[in-house]
Amino acid sequence: MKQLDFEEANNLNNKIFIDVRSPLEYEAGTIPNAINIPLLDNEERVEIGIIYKEEGTIAAKKRGLEMVAPKLSEYYSTLLSLSKEYENIIVFCARGGLRSTSFLKLLDLMGIKNIYQLEGGVKKYRNYILKILEELKDYNFIVLHGPTGVGKTKILLELEKRRYPILDLEGLAHNKGSVFGHIGEGNRVTQKNFENTVVEHLLKYKDRVIFVESESQRIGNVSLSNRLMDKMVKGKHVLIETNEDNRINILLESYVNQEKSNNQQLAKAANKLRKRLGNEKIDQYIQWINKDQYSLVAKDLLVHYYDPLYQHSIEKYHYDLTINYDKIEEAIEELMNYHRKVEGETKE
Repeated sequence: MKQLDFEEANNLNNKIFIDVRSPLEYEAGTIPNAINIPLLDNEERVEIGIIYKEEGTIAAKKRGLEMVAPKLSEYYSTLLSLSKEYENIIVFCARGGLRSTSFLKLLDLMGIKNIYQLEGGVKKYRNYILKILEELKDYNFIVLHGPTGVGKTKILLELEKRRYPILDLEGLAHNKGSVFGHIGEGNRVTQKNFENTVVEHLLKYKDRVIFVESESQRIGNVSLSNRLMDKMVKGKHVLIETNEDNRINILLESYVNQEKSNNQQLAKAANKLRKRLGNEKIDQYIQWINKDQYSLVAKDLLVHYYDPLYQHSIEKYHYDLTINYDKIEEAIEELMNYHRKVEGETKE
C-alpha cells in the first residue's frame, strides 16, 4: 500500500479521489471532485463512536466489520469499474487512519492494484490548503471593478474560454454577491469546500497573472481569506463601464429564468429591500415581476439601489485602466492586451 501526499497525488494523470468518510463529513468539506464511498453511513459512524467510548477499540472494530461486510460486493463492483476508467485512485479519510487503511486492504485482497492512500487524510490536505491561502506568494491579480450590470462575471468567463487565467469567486461561492445573488446558483457551498476549490484553481495558475472580480470579503455564506483580499487590493485595478441598456440586459441574463419559474424567488429577494427602498417601491417591483416586466425592475434597481450602494467602493480605488465599451467584445480585447502587458512586467 503506497502513500502519497496531496501534491504527489494531484500531479498524477487520469486520477480520481475517493473519500471514505461518512456523507456528513464529505458534505462539510472534501477535495474538489472527490466522490464519496463511505465505509460507514452517518448513523453507523455515531454508533461506532459510542461503542468505542463505552466498550473500547476491539468492540468498535468488531461492530465496524459487521457493518462493512454486507457492502463488500458493492465496493468491489464500484472500484473495479473505476479502475478501468482511471489510471490512479487515491483513497482518503479524516487523518489517513483506520478507515482508509481498512478500505485499501480490502481492495488489495480483491486484486485492485492501482490504488493509493492519501497521506494524513483530509486533516493534512486542509493544512496544505490553508498554507497556500496564507502565503499566495506566487500569485498576482488584475481586479475588475464596475457598477452592477457591466458584465464583470460574463467578461471573466469569456476570458477563460480564451485560455486566460481567471478566478470566478462568485461562481465558486454559488452566489453573485447581492440580495439577488443566490438566484440560479444551486446549492450553498461550505466554507471549507469554497477554500478547497479556490486553491484548486490557483494551483493551475502558479506564476501567472489572474483576472478576478472585485469582491467584499464575504460572498453569500462564505468569506475570502485576509491574505487573498490583501493580494487583490495590491493588484492592478481595471474599471469597466458601459451604457444603461447593456447593464439592464446583463442583469436580466443573470437573474431572470427564461421559463419564468423564479418569479417567487425574485419577489422574495425584493422583499428584503423594504427597509432600504420602502414598501411602495417594493410593492411596485413585485407587480412588475408578476407581469414579467423585469426590465422595469432592473432599471429602477440600478438607479435607486445598486449604483448608490456600490459607488463608494468604486471611488476608493485608483484605476490602472478604464474601459468603457458598447460591445462586450471590445472590453475583452482590451483586457487581453492589458494582461499581456502586466504579465510581461511581472516577469522582468
